[in-house]
Amino acid sequence: MNIIIENVLKHQIEKESHKFICPHFPGGVMTPADLRKIADACEMFPNSKIKLSGEITIGNITDPKENDACRAKLGLSTFSIAGFAIRPVKVCAGGYTCDNNLQDSFSLALKLDKKFAGVDVPFKLIISVSGCGRCCSEPQVKDIGLVASRKGYAVYAGGAAGGKPRIAVKIADNVSDDRAVEIIEKIVQFYQKKGKPMERLGALIDKTGLELFKGDCGLNRNV
Repeated sequence: MNIIIENVLKHQIEKESHKFICPHFPGGVMTPADLRKIADACEMFPNSKIKLSGEITIGNITDPKENDACRAKLGLSTFSIAGFAIRPVKVCAGGYTCDNNLQDSFSLALKLDKKFAGVDVPFKLIISVSGCGRCCSEPQVKDIGLVASRKGYAVYAGGAAGGKPRIAVKIADNVSDDRAVEIIEKIVQFYQKKGKPMERLGALIDKTGLELFKGDCGLNRNV
C-alpha cells in the first residue's frame, strides 16, 4: 500500500474513532459509581446517545471540543473503537457471575487485558476468552481465542466476524494460563512484524501458511 494512501486511511479511521467515546472496563465489569459518571457526563450533552453491545459506546457528540469535554467529565479510561490497536479483551461471565467455567477464565482475561489492550498492531485485533465449550464470548470468530477445558485452554487464531467472517483455526490445546499468555505474545509479535496496514491476522496467516505461522510462534503440529 502506498505510504501516502496508508497515512490518509489511518487518519480517517482514527478521526472516525475519536467521534465515539468508549469507556474501558476490563472484563466488562463496572461499578455503580462508573455508571453514574456515564450518566452525569451524558446529561451535560443532550445530543449524546449511549449504545450497549459488548461495550458501552457514547456517540453523536460530534463537536471536537464537546467531545473532549465529555471525555474529561467522564474521568474514565477509554479505548479506540476503530484504531490500529488491540481491543479490550472479551471474556464470558465464567468465574464472575457464571459457575460453568472450567478454568479461571475471568482472571486470565484481566491479565491479558492489562498486558495487551491498546498495543499497536497493523489493524485491529480482538482477543476473546471463554471459560467453557459454550463459547459465550465467541472466541472462534476472533483474531485470537481461548476456550477452556478441564485440561487447560485451546488456542485459536485467525477468526473474524463482520463482512468477511471466518472460523479461527486451533493452533494449540490443553495449555496452561502462562503458556497461553506466551503464545498470544508471540502471535502479537508476529502480527506486528509481518502484518501489512489494514490486514487482519487471519489474512496474514493465509498468506504465510499455517505451519510457517505456527513455527514463527514457537508452535508445531504436536502442541
